[in-house]
Amino acid sequence: MIARSNLLFDRITIVSPDMSGGAYTMTDAFVSVRDGLVVHIGGSRAAAVLTLEGVEFETYPGAGRILVPALANAHGHAAMTLMRNSADDLSLHDWLFNVVFPRETRLREQDVRAGTRLALCEMIRSGTGAAADMYFFQDTVLESFVEAGARLNLSIDGKRRDATGELVPAPEDLERFLETARRHGDGRVAISLLMHSVYLYPDGIYRTMASIAEDLALPVQIHVSETHREVRECVAKHGSTPPAYLEATGFFRTPTLAAHCVHLTPADREILARNDVTVVHNPSSNLKLGSGIADIHAMQQSGIRVALGTDGAASNNNLDLFHEIRLSAFLAKGTTGEAATMDAHTVLRMATVNGAVGCGFPGVGILEVGKQADLVVLNADRASMTPLGDPMSAFVYSSDASCVESLLVDGRMLLRKGELTTLDEERIRADALESARHIVSAAS
Repeated sequence: MIARSNLLFDRITIVSPDMSGGAYTMTDAFVSVRDGLVVHIGGSRAAAVLTLEGVEFETYPGAGRILVPALANAHGHAAMTLMRNSADDLSLHDWLFNVVFPRETRLREQDVRAGTRLALCEMIRSGTGAAADMYFFQDTVLESFVEAGARLNLSIDGKRRDATGELVPAPEDLERFLETARRHGDGRVAISLLMHSVYLYPDGIYRTMASIAEDLALPVQIHVSETHREVRECVAKHGSTPPAYLEATGFFRTPTLAAHCVHLTPADREILARNDVTVVHNPSSNLKLGSGIADIHAMQQSGIRVALGTDGAASNNNLDLFHEIRLSAFLAKGTTGEAATMDAHTVLRMATVNGAVGCGFPGVGILEVGKQADLVVLNADRASMTPLGDPMSAFVYSSDASCVESLLVDGRMLLRKGELTTLDEERIRADALESARHIVSAAS
């Protein structure tokens, strides 16, 4: 792992959420980073240098640059990069049961390693410093994120098949990963319980797993109300919608990342708000799979914390959160008919602090003295960002992954002026191509 950098950002523009629920912009700012923390923000270079007294530091020229908190991808399946551009133009049910699940039976540990590291290359290059992941071979996923230096909320299955083939709880697996997270990752790893959805497991296991999550104080990652079909079948089977069923079986008593939530009733929104659930909006995936458009404006009006996610690259085709930032704003404006809906500062918070909190990293997502230095430098000195105008609007409506110049996580430069520092991208791409051929051709 590379060492932390002591940095002075010299006359840079800042765009960040603030502690009051809004956001702020500052131009010609001096920002000091020392020992992994932001130690100064202000308009005086002398004051900034004073906070770096006694240590060697690098000056990062800020002309034509924007400094923002690192982005948080609050829902994804990293290793599904291996199925990119090969499982398209299908509805969710057909895509999942007829294409994805059969291919996943072919997964080897080396495939998940290759696909996860490929995803990390892409996410780091697009400014993502923290991600939630729900997939297989979780030891390998954790190892890959730790080596890359990114933050990870890793969902652990906590279930296994017994000798008769019945799915039974395996709390010992959860406890092992909790201990591993304490020993590795330097505070950059959070562990959660993997509950795929309301439709994938036998009925009896939901209450048991909810009880285990509560006993171990474990957050939960789960897909919720992604399609009309999911909601319709849940109501037919249980007499309640997915959020109501999950609450009745004991979930939402620990922090929960609820992905999608495309089809919610007003009562569902009240349940999620009351339980402080973080809803993860995945607009590209939902649109591409024909699942629908989540009413994010109504959720926010109900007091629900909303974050952003890309979902996996098999249902999105890229992991660029800038696409989700812009699309979420435009969808909300278009569906409500109100241009003021989902303004720039609201979307900024969704992409940064809301996702960071939802992933279990409350110390990041806001550029403030004393917070951990998870930061992105955007290059605004380009035709597509000229004239810059309002820097916050430029971040939300004009930026894309190509603007990302550098990424710090915990004060470490994972991307330095366009160069990855912890990952061998050429080797990773070669490994991923081999694994993709194995997964896609063998299961086709």
